[in-house]
Amino acid sequence: MNCSEKRGGCPPRGESLSASDEIGFIRLDTGLGIVSLDEQAGCLMGLSPETLLGQRFDAVADLANMSNLIKNGISFSNQVITVGSRRIVCNYVPIVEDDLVVGGTLSLHKALHEDVATSSDELKEILRSANAFMNYDHDGIIVVDRDGIVVLVNQAFAKLLDSNPQAIIGKHVDKAYLDSQPSHLSTVMETGKPEIGITHYFNGKQVYASRFPLIKDGKVIGCMGKILFNDVREIGRIANHLRASSATREPRRNVTGEESLFKYDVNSIVGQSRKITESKETLLRVAQKNSNVLLRGESGTGKELFAHALHAASSRRYAPFVKMNCAAIPEHLLESELFGYAEGAFTGARRGGQIGKFEQAHTGTIFLDEIGDMPLYMQAKMLRVLQEKELTQLGCTTPKAVDVRVVAATNSNLEQLVVEGKFREDLYYRLKVVTISIPPLRDRMEDIYSLTKSFIDQFNSEFGLHVKGLDPEAWATIKGHVWPGNIRELRNVIESSFNLVTGPLIGRKHLPEKLANLILRDDNRTESASHHNIEDYITASLGKKNLNQIMDDFEKVLVTTAVELSQGNKLQAARILGISRQWLYRKLQKHNEKDDSDRS
Repeated sequence: MNCSEKRGGCPPRGESLSASDEIGFIRLDTGLGIVSLDEQAGCLMGLSPETLLGQRFDAVADLANMSNLIKNGISFSNQVITVGSRRIVCNYVPIVEDDLVVGGTLSLHKALHEDVATSSDELKEILRSANAFMNYDHDGIIVVDRDGIVVLVNQAFAKLLDSNPQAIIGKHVDKAYLDSQPSHLSTVMETGKPEIGITHYFNGKQVYASRFPLIKDGKVIGCMGKILFNDVREIGRIANHLRASSATREPRRNVTGEESLFKYDVNSIVGQSRKITESKETLLRVAQKNSNVLLRGESGTGKELFAHALHAASSRRYAPFVKMNCAAIPEHLLESELFGYAEGAFTGARRGGQIGKFEQAHTGTIFLDEIGDMPLYMQAKMLRVLQEKELTQLGCTTPKAVDVRVVAATNSNLEQLVVEGKFREDLYYRLKVVTISIPPLRDRMEDIYSLTKSFIDQFNSEFGLHVKGLDPEAWATIKGHVWPGNIRELRNVIESSFNLVTGPLIGRKHLPEKLANLILRDDNRTESASHHNIEDYITASLGKKNLNQIMDDFEKVLVTTAVELSQGNKLQAARILGISRQWLYRKLQKHNEKDDSDRS
């Protein structure tokens, strides 16, 4: 039975709905895409369910500030969305599987009466007032209205209570979590004064929290509770880190100037394919432990992103996150970069010396990229740090204790390097306590849409454009490419296209030349025309390019093909080409800089 048969037909879009106690439900994915909905939801919006499936919900309805709440997995109640001229009340709860938000459910209620509209407007003000205090990623957050009813709660708060947002939302705060110390939110609303940095007991756990009254026009309209630390012992760890930093600040400044905090968390890893979901689930399981982690994956798959996410999900997230590429530092500087040096250790050493990456990461996490390229003599020194948890600066004889979690990454075959005697077996096992394998893009092509959409949203913001997506021909090219450079290559392609696109859609002509010249086969896979039409290319280029330019083009094809055949392994690619790894890096840098120059 359809909606019209049940209710005598839906009024046309733009007309008001009569009062009804019926509720419609919509299932959303993490990108706000409509996965499923019932007929009642379509009736409330005045649209056919068939036309809504697959669309982004924020393209159909005006979500105001709720879009950000949904994306962050925040539960809320009695909020208003607008579809055309219709104003509809909705509640939202996230769907969580194995500590990962995989989507959510919206329940749509009858059209608004005036009193409900006023109440909803107050809720908007509550959320707008609370937004300044919120950190969705880590803080446990609960927001109540003036009557003490919970109008917003996130997964972190519910998890602390061994509960879920559905069991808390809409209840009075005094009844929302019974196995805990009584809430003081009502007291804060009465006094109008915040309580910052107080201890509170939730579900048998002592936490560190703050409470803020939410005020508009001098009137208290609600209150927000914010859990800063799920375990008060975290405060001691942070205090120890600050004392250590203060004691060494002047003579041991981080001369690299790098930001020593994580930039991303697990929600920054875009994709819902089975393989990437399994990798994220493994990440969350091992993050709370202190064991060393080895990240394995091809170049461009996002190993550094995973390292940031590991740190962000760990108990060390408030301590430094320090990164270093072992292949990018000359061998004679590697020891001083990692372990630091004392004053007068060598000619040109800075006054007061310099602390190394390991000391910078004390109580936190150090990310060592390209670990397979570390020289053997440094591997022995690394092993001592991991075994003894102490290091000795260059030019110093006194060891120093360090508490660091090591996250290493490589696209090399470490097992083969061990067999060849190029990587220490004992260090291999110290690093490979837990291994997380990050799949290449060609093995998770179902994520290509969400990744592309994420980059389009990012570059729309950076470029000030309003690109909606790709046209069918461009999509066919994107989906048919094998992506040897993985996500890094996809990002480069989208950014390059943004420099050329003039309308709402990216076309094939806006794609980089390498992709635009691909031939689409019947099986929707692509192959390079340049590999099969060398003579045609030379004929077309003569008179337009000089000999050096043509040779550069062929050199680029040879270098990139070698890297593709080696699945991103630079050492193996260099061997194929018969050149050194350092020379290969120079060639890659040369052609990357040329591509950037051509686009600018």
